[in-house]
Amino acid sequence: MVVRPYATLSVAAGLIAAAILVSANARAIEVKKDLWGKGGSSVSPMPAAQEQQLKQVIADESDKYVSEESEKKSNGQPYVDIQDAKMMYIPRSREGTWYVEAKLEASEYLPTKKGEGKGKPTGMRKALLFKYKLDGGKWVETENPRWLEYPPPKAQ
Repeated sequence: MVVRPYATLSVAAGLIAAAILVSANARAIEVKKDLWGKGGSSVSPMPAAQEQQLKQVIADESDKYVSEESEKKSNGQPYVDIQDAKMMYIPRSREGTWYVEAKLEASEYLPTKKGEGKGKPTGMRKALLFKYKLDGGKWVETENPRWLEYPPPKAQ
């Protein structure tokens, strides 16, 4: 049998590379792409009844802001399309009480002169932040809702 040094070397290099890749993946942690949003597997530590009640409270509370943004659009001012906003929330339990920070995040638009369609995106994203706690089976606001702004990404 003839042993070729290059063949042995390439096999050894392949085994070392495979060992490095396997050991790197052995410590990997699976990250859910969508923790509490639509689609995919949803992993929420909150009981389903409280989660549904929270969504209803946020929908009711956001009606006022949807009206305000609609008014801005009809007046030709930049507006946030929170009617189609993506809702995200982070629940946490502290000393037996549930606390939640919820956001309705959406893009800002400049309306068209005719008022048709969404208009032209400004590149800004805004989020309406709500903070609640579960008190006696009802979600109670801990702070007044406020707007957060996310500037457009810088061009490189």
